[in-house]
Amino acid sequence: MYVEVEAEEWIGLLTAPGEDVDKAALVQLREQLEGKLDQELKGIIVSVLNAKVVSEGVLLPLPGDPQTYYIVRYKMLVYKPVLLEVIRGVVREAREIGIFVDMGPIDGFVFRNQIMDEPVEFVPERRAFRGVQSNRMVEINDVVRARITQIGKDKRGYGIRVGLTMRQPYLGKEEWIRGGE
Repeated sequence: MYVEVEAEEWIGLLTAPGEDVDKAALVQLREQLEGKLDQELKGIIVSVLNAKVVSEGVLLPLPGDPQTYYIVRYKMLVYKPVLLEVIRGVVREAREIGIFVDMGPIDGFVFRNQIMDEPVEFVPERRAFRGVQSNRMVEINDVVRARITQIGKDKRGYGIRVGLTMRQPYLGKEEWIRGGE
């Protein structure tokens, strides 16, 4: 789910006289925050939408620190995966153990036993999975619908791991849902 979040914090800026501090704050916040996991928000910061300096500048008596510090209020667009949410994504990669689905800011993973309501076999030359009984295929660049069944931190602790299933009604490859295959 995408949410808009407002925050306020002190940031240090190095600006030239007459430079627009709001614009400088926006540029700095975008460089520092976009694409990062925020543990407190439990989501990925997709974009910093705006920034407004709401205080006078303060110089700190720190040797070698030429920055002026301001309180900045800003809005962010954050992607927060929600348990049981249905997502629409594109199959980015297929391996023997399952498929990776591009969900926008992050990838989700579907284990092979969660791809279809039937046994599947991996087709390495196509990097795809085929249903043993139906012969239906899921391969790279297919558009799929899946439900989020697990949310956790990756092993390194830097990102979010999202587990998906496509084994429920109205989930799976979009052609299957529309009745085309």
